[in-house]
Amino acid sequence: MRKHWKYDNTKTQFAVITISTFIGIISACLIISCNGTDKHKHISADKKTELDGLVEPTNKTVFSNVKTITPTTYKYNPVINATGVITYDPRLQNTISARFNGRIEKLYVRFNFEKVSKGQRIMDIYSPEIVTEQLHFILLLNSTKIDTSLLNAAKEKLQLLGLTGEQIKQIKVTLKPINPLPVFSAYSGHIHDIGISSGVVSEDKADNGMNGMGGNNDQPGQIQKINLPASQSSALTIKEGMYIQKGQGIFSVYNTNQVWAVLNIFPSDASMIKIGDKVTISSETNLTQDINSTISYIEPVSGQGASSIQARVYLPNTQGLDFKIGSLLSAKIMTNAIAGLWLPRNSVVNLGQSKVVFLKTDGYFKTKSVQTGMMTDSLIQITYGLQGNEEVAVNAQFLVDSESFINTTDDE
Repeated sequence: MRKHWKYDNTKTQFAVITISTFIGIISACLIISCNGTDKHKHISADKKTELDGLVEPTNKTVFSNVKTITPTTYKYNPVINATGVITYDPRLQNTISARFNGRIEKLYVRFNFEKVSKGQRIMDIYSPEIVTEQLHFILLLNSTKIDTSLLNAAKEKLQLLGLTGEQIKQIKVTLKPINPLPVFSAYSGHIHDIGISSGVVSEDKADNGMNGMGGNNDQPGQIQKINLPASQSSALTIKEGMYIQKGQGIFSVYNTNQVWAVLNIFPSDASMIKIGDKVTISSETNLTQDINSTISYIEPVSGQGASSIQARVYLPNTQGLDFKIGSLLSAKIMTNAIAGLWLPRNSVVNLGQSKVVFLKTDGYFKTKSVQTGMMTDSLIQITYGLQGNEEVAVNAQFLVDSESFINTTDDE
């Protein structure tokens, strides 16, 4: 017997309502969920801006409570300390040369650095040439009919050969030649060898003879190097019995009425020093009196292998100053005022090829490349990289991680 099922309409309606309600609840949850996601994204975007500093690498930013300072703007008058030595002024160097051939019979000076005065007898020379010229002059004097022109010419020749007025007068009185002939210094100062190796100077290296016994070997604008003996007690290379040739330089005489103070300047300080800058000099031989002068000359280049640049100060050596050649000295050079931004030296970190400071921005420190100028004991000049209104870490060393590389910024 077949059983017939009856469709229950009430149950079907209930099921439809239940399913519709479930779908509505799910849709509402999805809408709420979407709205919540958008709100969360908005909040995360705001938080990201605030946390940018926290998530940056440690080699770009540093968080610290280190004290800060603002660069100071003022004019600074740096004082450069230098050391040096007292030496001769080569412009006051004079040469005593032979005006005729002859043999040195007697020397009255023996050592380098020996002090001589103008008119002091320094040697006697025997010369057949000078004897012959004296005899010719005597012959003219004894002539029954004196030719004035010839006599004056002979007298002038004796003067050119180095005879003094007193010596010529002696010949007129005695009518005898002076032999050997005394030679007198034409200058006052310290006497030295010419600097020859064999005791004599070859003709190609000798003075031209025009300066004669007491010529000035200095040329305008030309400074000659002075080679001083190693010891003040070193003997002269010129000896008695040596033969000298006409035009040969025999001695150099250095006048010490004016001397040079040669100062050694570090290359880093050379740009701040100018000719005319005031300088105070203290000498080891005159500790009770400082000398005030000015920079007279600055060498444009340093010598080969030299680690410093030399500056000269021309000093008078009279009125009781008595500077000793070769003595050491110290100097303080007052330079012109330099205006700029200044920071404590500890605020700048030297990375070798660059220098950086730590700027405080939004609560953390960030490195900034700078260029520096001169330095004092406690300050350093900033020539590029800062405007003057930044907050800079007072002691940058506390912010440096020795195990990390510091990234610098140049675009700010």
